[in-house]
Amino acid sequence: MKRIAIILITIFLFIGISIRIWYVNKTVNLPPIDTFQMEKEVAIEEDIFLDDFENMDGYTVTVNQAEILPYQDFLAKYNYNDDENDPLFQKDNIFYPEMVYDLQLTIKNTNDTDDLTQHSGINFINYQLIGTDFLMQINDQLYSIANPELEAGMTEGFRLRPESEMDFNLPFFFAPSTNVLPIQTEAVLHDQVYLVVSLHPTVKRILIE
Repeated sequence: MKRIAIILITIFLFIGISIRIWYVNKTVNLPPIDTFQMEKEVAIEEDIFLDDFENMDGYTVTVNQAEILPYQDFLAKYNYNDDENDPLFQKDNIFYPEMVYDLQLTIKNTNDTDDLTQHSGINFINYQLIGTDFLMQINDQLYSIANPELEAGMTEGFRLRPESEMDFNLPFFFAPSTNVLPIQTEAVLHDQVYLVVSLHPTVKRILIE
């Protein structure tokens, strides 16, 4: 009798938890998602990533080109000579960028007046490439190699002059042979990969092809 009671209690607990999970999922309001193609100018408008004080209104993002390169080919593309005695990355480092997904994009400020508030403009630190079950981030050292004319690093936000635009190269990295969250090149090539340029109140993403 005692065993039957325990079984019944377990069943009721399982049913209760299942109903609770269903209810929570049912009541969650997910933000709408707008998907754009490459070479399409995407207006950020009043959308943000994380913080209410972000202000990217008036800025647009256009992804012009994208290619996947082995790390050494990436260095050659930007005419960077790595020091064999003091390389940027040691091959046994878990952050060694075996492969680079290199994006060339244009940021434009369509505003006709300058916004001098502290958090206006764009910050690439929030940019990620998102696949079905993986994500890639920009590496600051690779960013400096791909944008040698820039004084500011990837982690620093920037503002453009009103009615001006500028091209940037964004190097997202991944490592197929790492022991920590490896990403296979074939998985990237056969997946739909998106550059996310805002999260709230609308997710805006660009399909990278």
